[in-house]
Amino acid sequence: MKIRMNPFVVISTLITTLMCLFSLTLAGCDFIGEGDDNNLDGNPNQLYPVKIDGKWGYINGLGRITIIPQYDRGRDFAEGLAAVQLDARWGFVSPEENEVVVPVYQDVGNFAEGLAFVQAEGINAQYGFIDRTGNTVIDHLYVTARGFSEGLAAVRLDTRWGYINSRGEQVITPSYTVARPFSEGLAAVEGLQGWFYINKNGDVAIEPTLTVQRLGDFKEGLAPFETEDGWGYINTRGEPVIAPRFTQAEPFSEGLAVIETEEGGFEFIDKAGEIVVFGEFNEAQAFAEGMAAVRINNDWTFVSKATGRVAIERNFDGAEGFDGGLAQVFFGDLNDNPRIGYIDRAGEYVWFPMN
Repeated sequence: MKIRMNPFVVISTLITTLMCLFSLTLAGCDFIGEGDDNNLDGNPNQLYPVKIDGKWGYINGLGRITIIPQYDRGRDFAEGLAAVQLDARWGFVSPEENEVVVPVYQDVGNFAEGLAFVQAEGINAQYGFIDRTGNTVIDHLYVTARGFSEGLAAVRLDTRWGYINSRGEQVITPSYTVARPFSEGLAAVEGLQGWFYINKNGDVAIEPTLTVQRLGDFKEGLAPFETEDGWGYINTRGEPVIAPRFTQAEPFSEGLAVIETEEGGFEFIDKAGEIVVFGEFNEAQAFAEGMAAVRINNDWTFVSKATGRVAIERNFDGAEGFDGGLAQVFFGDLNDNPRIGYIDRAGEYVWFPMN
């Protein structure tokens, strides 16, 4: 199931890439930060997707191209493989061998616990799972599927969701209209009687005492839940520990969670429900590696968990959280070919934004 890159495609793309880099040098752009690799925070062994002249490739944490841009789309690496799209079909690229699992699938998920869901070609094609070599290990039997989490994957047969193990054995009967991934030993599901949590045996583990409209995933011992009064948080015993009063609530990360107030602003709360990062933001993302992307008016930047203040002076049209010491940032229309770059924790460009 593996093929080597077409050398003619590689050479052609390399020429395009070199021409682009040469033009950037002439323009004096800050292409890979300040030029001192020792001062860059990025992990040199981690790869990040970038786009040059409309084609996707990958750089390492020092801003060096490691996989030449040649794909129509490229996702983040997960478990050593990244999903890439070529001519409307998806496959996977490996940094070690610069080879791909043949792009023949209509849809794929990221690898998790050694497996990735894939959708075969054709009308009404079903979903199955492949391993890292591209071999089908769970047959294409499902209308749709989610990735594996804590040893189980949610799959849908006809109109109902259930769970399978990594051998493809059905361990929880398809009987739910919605099935979330397992997290901290529990999964939120919706059945005929409403929302509740199940354990890995399929038994009801938490049946909320309040009438809930939705349940979220457990992270750091708490999970968001929605009632007619708004969003709050429950613990693993099913006890509401933060009363429902928010318009929106995200799972906890690094001890804090993003919530939306009734006034439409976004803030960060701790596990006591207290606001700990002051200043309402127009949008906010979860903390990762001690930093969180936030939007103030029309501009995105980052706040520090340590200080609760803006930590990077640069502004962006869009931003994602830090991963491996770098954060992806955007300029231009985010829905129409934005320019994509990467910054380190000091706000210096490791990869100058381009498309």
